[in-house]
Amino acid sequence: MTPENSHKLQLNDIDGKVAIITGASKGIGKAIAIALGESGAKVVLAARTQSTLMNVEDELREKGVDALHIPTDVTDSNSVELLIEKTLDSYKKLDILVNNAGNGVFGNVVDFDVSDWDSVINSNLKGLFLCTKYALPSFISQGDGQIINVLSVAAKVAFQASSAYCAAKAGALALTKVLAAEVRHQNIRVTAVLPGSVETPFWDDIPQHPDFDKMLQPEHVAETVLSICRQPIGMVTEEITVTPPLGIL
Repeated sequence: MTPENSHKLQLNDIDGKVAIITGASKGIGKAIAIALGESGAKVVLAARTQSTLMNVEDELREKGVDALHIPTDVTDSNSVELLIEKTLDSYKKLDILVNNAGNGVFGNVVDFDVSDWDSVINSNLKGLFLCTKYALPSFISQGDGQIINVLSVAAKVAFQASSAYCAAKAGALALTKVLAAEVRHQNIRVTAVLPGSVETPFWDDIPQHPDFDKMLQPEHVAETVLSICRQPIGMVTEEITVTPPLGIL
C-alpha cells in the first residue's frame, strides 16, 4: 500500500441495504424514503394511515425503488413487532432504522390536556423506544446496523407552550445517547438529528408558526440522513443539528 492510499477511507454503500422509515407517509419521513430509495436502498414505509403510505409506495416504485408499505402504530408494541417481522420476512435483513414518527400538541402547562400529553410523549418517545427495541436483535445478530433518530432542536431549546414536545424530544435525545453507549461495541451506529423548523404538514393545525420561507425543507433533513448513512466505515456522528441559514429554530 502506497502512502497516498494508506489513509483512504472506505465509504458506506447503501445500495441494496434495507431501511425502515417511520412517519414515512409525508413530510420529512417521505423525503428520507425518497432520498434513501433513489440511492439504492430498499425502503420500508411505516405510518398509521395506509392510503397515504400506498401513495408514497406507488411514487417510489415509479422511480424504480424497491418499496414496501406496512401500516404501523409506533406507540403499540404489537404493531411495531409486526413491522420488524414483516420486514425480515420480505427482505431477510434490516440495515437501517430511521425513527422519524412523532406528533406535536401545544399549549400552556396549566391548560394542557392530559390525553394530549400522553399522545405527544408516546409518539415521540415511546415509539422511538419500541421501534429500536424490536429492531436491535436483528442488528446484534448480524453484527451491524444503523439507527438514526430524527428529533428536533426542541430537545435542547425550550419553547413556550411546548412542554410535552420539548420533554419528549429531550427524553428521546437522552435515550439516543444511552443507546449509543450500549451498542457501539456491537458495530451499531446511532445518530441523533436535530432539525430546526421544517416546512411540513406538522404545522397545518398550528395557527402561529415561523415564516415558512425561512424554514428548512424536508429535503434538507433527508440529505443529512443520507450523508450520515454514507459516512466512512469506522466513523460515527453521534449528534448533528440542522438549521436554516437565517437561524430560524
